[in-house]
Amino acid sequence: MTDPALLAVGGYSRSGSGRGPGIELLRLAPSGDGLAVERLATADLPDPSFVLWSPDGALLHAVLETDPTRVVTLRVAPDGSSADVVADLEITGSGGCHLAYGRDPGTLLVAQYGSGSVATLRLDEDGLPAEQIDVDDHHELFEGAAARDPHPHQIVALPGAEALAVPDLGLDRVLLYRQGVGGMIDLDGEIVFSRGTGPRHLAADHESEQLHISCELSGMVATAVRVAEETTSRSAPAVMPAAPRRWSVRSMVPASGRDGENAVSHLELSADESVLLVANRGPDTISLLSLTPMRPLLVSEVEVGAHPRHFTQLDGTPLGDLVLVASQEGDRIDVLLRRGDELEVAGEPIPAPSAACLAVRP
Repeated sequence: MTDPALLAVGGYSRSGSGRGPGIELLRLAPSGDGLAVERLATADLPDPSFVLWSPDGALLHAVLETDPTRVVTLRVAPDGSSADVVADLEITGSGGCHLAYGRDPGTLLVAQYGSGSVATLRLDEDGLPAEQIDVDDHHELFEGAAARDPHPHQIVALPGAEALAVPDLGLDRVLLYRQGVGGMIDLDGEIVFSRGTGPRHLAADHESEQLHISCELSGMVATAVRVAEETTSRSAPAVMPAAPRRWSVRSMVPASGRDGENAVSHLELSADESVLLVANRGPDTISLLSLTPMRPLLVSEVEVGAHPRHFTQLDGTPLGDLVLVASQEGDRIDVLLRRGDELEVAGEPIPAPSAACLAVRP
């Protein structure tokens, strides 16, 4: 990053102790040993829990953690000085917490923690959400005594694979979908975890040979590897008996070296895929795990503000490779610097009330 970066910050503004403005746009530029921050524009929206830029950076989609869920799209000025609502779609379900483009680029997929469902939206020719075309209710995956309380938390299009991965914290599974003609998705497989693991977020390498999963309820990081279908064990109860798993869990390691409970939240691979960064709520730290050994190895851990919910990476700045952390209850964005296998504080935190998610404009 040689030019200033435009950062979209989404945060809780209504529910619980929400103190944020909704969505705020910040311009970040290296200055001395830290970052200079300019506040450009805000959009007063109720509880945007995740934001997603369009590939050209002209639109910013936001999912609102409301009942019912709403997906709102802002048109952002080239210089970030304004952000105007150009679409506002109410969908079936509640508690939307994540959204991602589908395999069909004319669709958006929305994970809804509250209602335990995934909605598929059709985009119009301008890239705006136009209609809901499908909803997949995870309550339908178990019946009777096996009934569970599903909480899908993220949607990831797996690189080098046809699958869409949806970690479901309540079902202790990563559900694998395929998107067909017309944009609708169909369940196609699963990765099964022990009860009480709570898979929340997922990071895949560039060919999806390895998937790293943050496990909120157990405080662990799981690594699943792709295996030949004929070698996959079916000993665990399956949502879909006819659909073999394509990945098998190889390791589970603690996400933090600190004592106490840890509700792990977000995780990401570095650009070179040599390390894994993980956010820990409870210890209130960011961990760096080396991927050079056979299993992830914790090698560095840095304290940040309270309740780090999400983070993003900003590589190639004059300061080095930065990690920006949305510390929700700390009302701030922590600025860290990664040097190989080490993390360190890179400057003063940026005030950001109830910050829940961050996205750098492409």
